[in-house]
Amino acid sequence: MYICNDCPRRCGIDRDGNKAGVCGEGLSARIAKIISPFTYEEPCLGELSALFFSGCNLRCTYCQNIAISRGGAGKIYTDEQLAEAFDGAVGALDLVTPTHFVGAIERALFLCKTKKRIIYNTSGYETESGVKRAAAFSDVFLTDLKYVGGGISSKYSAAPDYFKRASKALIAMRSTSDEWAEINGARVLVRGLVVRHLVLPGHAADSMRALDFIKNELGADTVISLMSQFTPNGVGEPARKLKPLEYKLVVEHAMKLGLKNGYMQDFSSACAEYTPSFDT
Repeated sequence: MYICNDCPRRCGIDRDGNKAGVCGEGLSARIAKIISPFTYEEPCLGELSALFFSGCNLRCTYCQNIAISRGGAGKIYTDEQLAEAFDGAVGALDLVTPTHFVGAIERALFLCKTKKRIIYNTSGYETESGVKRAAAFSDVFLTDLKYVGGGISSKYSAAPDYFKRASKALIAMRSTSDEWAEINGARVLVRGLVVRHLVLPGHAADSMRALDFIKNELGADTVISLMSQFTPNGVGEPARKLKPLEYKLVVEHAMKLGLKNGYMQDFSSACAEYTPSFDT
């Protein structure tokens, strides 16, 4: 029996039985796709293989990967098979949406024959205890900070407590200093934190509040990735594209705050070609 309270939803569902919580998944990990090498992430993370876990505890209306977060795509992996997938991956392991499978990941890593750098790629909707568990095996936290306002997070992710949870989680993730190394001629973050923020149409003011939190609570030297790539998924809201002026205002606010360590996107990123295909 695995009574699951691993994420802030605290469903209390027996993941070893026939029921599933908000994430829609059971005890064993389900993977929708493994992409190796994976080139969509921030360059400072180095060579990666991305493992896209199916299901999600947040389930945003505008999810770009809706085919796997709610579409049921993917193959079940036993703990032994997951360990083999980890061992066979090239470069660091980019664990995409791992929160609801932290138990399966822990069990698989115990069976692994090789040690790899691990990127814990999360929505930020984590418990502090979950961050502590992830920190035991993760080298870099690659985390979203999606919203500050509870009204926005409730509307788009049915999570009015998103910022309350995510702010505590990010502070816990920031508890150790960033460590950098030169790998194959590139400067790579080998341990630390990268905070992503996707600017949503109509919500530039909330984006600025997110940047204020990063500056005031995490520090101006925090590695950030400020993204303009929002693309309507044709299913949920927001239903329009981001306007160039909205993104410009947020970028200017980041510069005003002194948040210069990280990445800003070219506005041409706001198109479907920047979203991996999960058809196969």
